[in-house]
Amino acid sequence: MNTQLILNNLNELLIARNWKLEERKTKYNIFVPPVDLNFEKSYKLFVYNQITYADFEKEIIKDLDIISQIYNEDIEELNSIVIEDKQILTLHIEKDDIVNGRPSIPFFNKLMNNSKDLLQVAANFTVKQTPHYFDDKTEEAERYLNYCNFFKNDVGSLITKIQLPNKEEIKETNLFSKPIEGSQINKKLLDVTDFINRDIIALNNFEPSDDFLLTNQDFVSVNVAEKLKKLYTDAEYSNIDISLKGITINEVSKAEGLNKEKVGNLTKFSRIVKEKMKDISTNIVYGKIVELKSKDVDSDKNTIIVVGKIKNVQSTITVELSSEQIKQASETFKNNKPVEINAILEKEKTQYKVKDLIDLKLY
Repeated sequence: MNTQLILNNLNELLIARNWKLEERKTKYNIFVPPVDLNFEKSYKLFVYNQITYADFEKEIIKDLDIISQIYNEDIEELNSIVIEDKQILTLHIEKDDIVNGRPSIPFFNKLMNNSKDLLQVAANFTVKQTPHYFDDKTEEAERYLNYCNFFKNDVGSLITKIQLPNKEEIKETNLFSKPIEGSQINKKLLDVTDFINRDIIALNNFEPSDDFLLTNQDFVSVNVAEKLKKLYTDAEYSNIDISLKGITINEVSKAEGLNKEKVGNLTKFSRIVKEKMKDISTNIVYGKIVELKSKDVDSDKNTIIVVGKIKNVQSTITVELSSEQIKQASETFKNNKPVEINAILEKEKTQYKVKDLIDLKLY
């Protein structure tokens, strides 16, 4: 236990809440309350400052108990923030049918899994700083999640509290980049969530322009948007408050009046951002058919999977074919003959998709 850090944290927490350090005495730092609390002028809070004494933590806990009563806050949260030097993320879902007892196990499990997914993509976004990416299992995200700790939910409550890292280094520094601490990821998550709740979900006929995306590029994350969409959908469009609390931060983002149409704005947002980021190019690819997909060869809903080299990398390409083409492709596949594709290709997560087939030669 770093007693000096604990004392510093408590002093900073009070100052951030507009308490004034009036005097430092031998055993106590003496604080006077802010005017808006309407306390008597004689009221003072004595913060024990003997960090080398055995009773230090016990006395600090007494101070935290007083603060928790003044602000009607959870003492467990304050202990985490001040003594353990953590931050707290809270998800408060207003759901009328949860009155007595705990939420159903399936609902609770969805909430836990969605919360973890949200934390993971927030960590990735803070590290990668790109609007969209496919690999969501970075080393930094795993390290960040290992620091996160879920509190036990109260009976009859849909308030989920998660203890988050604060000053722990999630991404180490190197010659080309600065280190990233847990608090930076936590703040980024709340900032992106607030951007989505305020500037995307709350709007009617949402259509992000290039100027809008460029102006807000620090908050544009398809991955976070998609995880929030799942959280809101699985919560059945209930009102959700997502808040972050720490020594000097106490912020909340509210998602209210949710419905399928509003949350659907996130689908449009994700699609447009993806389109503006896609790797689209014209290529001539020589390869082999490795799979045929057709439920009805007489229809135009037929697909072949081709493996060939694109930019000297062995790649998989999905090609949609007409009825006549799939019949010819079947013979090429059966005879293990090569194919030549001349097309505009769009790079997806693990493969390429043909956007415009210019020419197809089946040998």
